[in-house]
Amino acid sequence: MTPASEAELGRYNVRPLTPGPESALRDAALALGAGTAGLPALARHGRAEAFAVAGLAPDECRVLGRELRRLGGEVLSSVAGDRALLLGPLSAFGELPSRLTAWGRRTEVLGAALGAALAGRGSRPAPVVAGRHVLRFDRRTLVMGVVNATPDSFSGDGTGDDPATAVALGVALAAAGADIVDVGGESTRPNSSPVPEEVELARVLPVVRELAERLDTPVSIDTRKAAVARAALEAGAVIVNDVWGLRRDPAMAATVAEAGAALVVMHNAAEPEYGDVVEDVCAGLHASLGLAEAAGIERERIIVDPGLGFGKTPAHNLEVVRRLGELRGLARPVLVGPSRKSTIGVLLGGAPPDRRLEGTLALCVLAAANGADLVRVHDVAEVVRCLRVADAVLRGTPEEILALPRPGPTG
Repeated sequence: MTPASEAELGRYNVRPLTPGPESALRDAALALGAGTAGLPALARHGRAEAFAVAGLAPDECRVLGRELRRLGGEVLSSVAGDRALLLGPLSAFGELPSRLTAWGRRTEVLGAALGAALAGRGSRPAPVVAGRHVLRFDRRTLVMGVVNATPDSFSGDGTGDDPATAVALGVALAAAGADIVDVGGESTRPNSSPVPEEVELARVLPVVRELAERLDTPVSIDTRKAAVARAALEAGAVIVNDVWGLRRDPAMAATVAEAGAALVVMHNAAEPEYGDVVEDVCAGLHASLGLAEAAGIERERIIVDPGLGFGKTPAHNLEVVRRLGELRGLARPVLVGPSRKSTIGVLLGGAPPDRRLEGTLALCVLAAANGADLVRVHDVAEVVRCLRVADAVLRGTPEEILALPRPGPTG
């Protein structure tokens, strides 16, 4: 066969639509002019899905294989039958949960887990209510600004024991566009020394109280201690940001439940031995969600955080950002805190915290592209501007941009 010329190839203008924006297939189908009649075919053929599953009993694995193959998919399983990779069209996974129900309670629960993961994978999370504030994740990537009311912050921005300086910083972060102002009174840098409860309370309470009074922005308390969380909530905070994900202070879950506060649960581990770091992070966050449920904290109030830099090597941190989309299976909003982290310093040849802005911006954009709903940062103004541009690509062109004319023949 004579090789086709560029002119011949160009006639067909073949374009791969996957991977790409999830709207690309739908838009291409609608552009054919036949209305919505062809859209069901996209679910059958236009989008493949893949899910990793662990904790299976051998009989569950056999049932999965049988039902998914009937729906046009495939199951790849471990020798022991306890782990599997599920492959198939979107339509198969939409129908699979109901098929599994017929096999008994265990497979019914498995089907529910798959259904929740599919829902989390396919749509932005519902809003989270935090006091009188509503955090919406469908419009743009939200930004949490950091107020370190400590003298020993790793990032060099600690305000020491001066409440006025901390309040001024919080006000400035809100003015710069922060959607949440996060106040902490104990450094969580590697090898930091624990702070006595009374010291932490003295640092954060006046700051939280004044910020809650002055700002039309929700205030969160960054603490691992239930007593500090309780006092901060009484002072006006509406979110608890627990770097131990309810797994350090036994009273924390009950404190959050009693206050009706919103909650960030972060993955952390004192002496981790990871197999697959992302799988282990997801398992740890599932455990935190279980503790929250047992205490009566509604799932709809919870945000999850994979904990970059907490019990993880630089290679682990990069792997988590690269595979952040897997956390969508938790069906909760995802918060990522890449700001000024030591991993950036390593990548930039030993750059100190105050020279890590570009790396922070890069990780914020990559996190947003890979599924983050919020980022926690020190440099709020710069990150807000950066994400405004990134979100215009990732989440759709803003209405005000659509109406603009072309600038001219040269650009």
